Amino acid sequence: MHTESLQSHHPWNLQGPRRTAVLLFACVATAMAVLPRGAWAQQLRLSNPLGIDRSQEVVEIPLAQVAEHLHPSAEKLQDLVALDTATQQRIPSQLYSQQADAAPDTLLLLIQLPAHGVLNVSFHLAPAAPPQPPLVFGREAAERKDDFAWENLLVAYRVYGPALQATGEIASGIDVWSKRIPNFVIDNFYKRDLEGRQTHNHALSYHKDNGQGLDSYEVGHSRGCGGTAVWANGKLYVSKNYITKKILGKGPIRFAFEVSYAPWDADGRMVAETKRITLDAGTHLNMIASTYTFDGPPLELAAAIAIHEGADATIPAEGRIASVWDTPQDPSAGRIATGLVALPNQHARTVLAAHHALMIFARRSSAPFTYFAGSGWSKADMPTEDAWNAYLTSFLNQREHPATLRWTKH
Repeated sequence: MHTESLQSHHPWNLQGPRRTAVLLFACVATAMAVLPRGAWAQQLRLSNPLGIDRSQEVVEIPLAQVAEHLHPSAEKLQDLVALDTATQQRIPSQLYSQQADAAPDTLLLLIQLPAHGVLNVSFHLAPAAPPQPPLVFGREAAERKDDFAWENLLVAYRVYGPALQATGEIASGIDVWSKRIPNFVIDNFYKRDLEGRQTHNHALSYHKDNGQGLDSYEVGHSRGCGGTAVWANGKLYVSKNYITKKILGKGPIRFAFEVSYAPWDADGRMVAETKRITLDAGTHLNMIASTYTFDGPPLELAAAIAIHEGADATIPAEGRIASVWDTPQDPSAGRIATGLVALPNQHARTVLAAHHALMIFARRSSAPFTYFAGSGWSKADMPTEDAWNAYLTSFLNQREHPATLRWTKH
């Protein structure tokens, strides 16, 4: 029987978010009780090759496979519902396109698999199915010029645009917001921060922890948590703020967008960059694919995480993992964990230099490099540096040994 490797994204194994996800799944499952139970004879079987739990991750199934085995009409794809055959609970799903401005080509499923476990998935057409609860979110924040912020229930990030650059605030790194509980904070953070500025009430600033979390990560001119640069002669040559953005996926389980940067001088060579950032439900790490264009021979291109004063930077796996146990701006805010992960096929090398942990990729013009970058917080679900490094190591292990799938008849 033919078995295929399935690209699977972003595992996590945290008790608090796990409880949140279980509640969401239960709510949807209850609503599914009124849906028709007729299903195709073909089912999808997902298997975990590892002896560790895959608590939650997004897997990708080409729609061509779905069409081959289920034969749904194109107009019916929006009505496609996936069920766990053992529990009859609905599995969160999303139609997604790997290409900008194109029709969907991929079915995403948010799954959980125990060690060496199996999940059988049946598919139904259910036009009356209730909307799925969103597990990811993002938007441009007009409350602060043109910040662009995105999040899942665990983490939140933002990048800075041209309107902010016009005020003199130039920063092309990736900012981190720390969350205390699994929820969405973007709207609330910006609302109360705007009110605080209008009323001169500093207690409302999102730099103050109101019980949900706060922004206490300093980006400045650094690469922040996963920004990029040209690496030449021991220096980082960086862009200004992004100039264009395009949202590619809005959820409910994957948020994805692209930002582009105007050409800049990198040690005497003009370069430009387009960066695709993908955040799935249930993970701390963004998947980032960066493409630089330039004339001439290959360049060394770096993905980076800042090392602030007092931080502890380590390389748990050469060329595959870089980790920083970082210091927040507010000393009372604990520690902020940041990290980079790259698969072996990306051929990265790892360096601690220029106040950053760097993963360096040698690439020709227009040849992308892909890595993962993200954060955790000591006052939430990453209490120690060891816990963070164990998370990054487990993440890499599961990416190197993805879930497998095969189609079966029941």
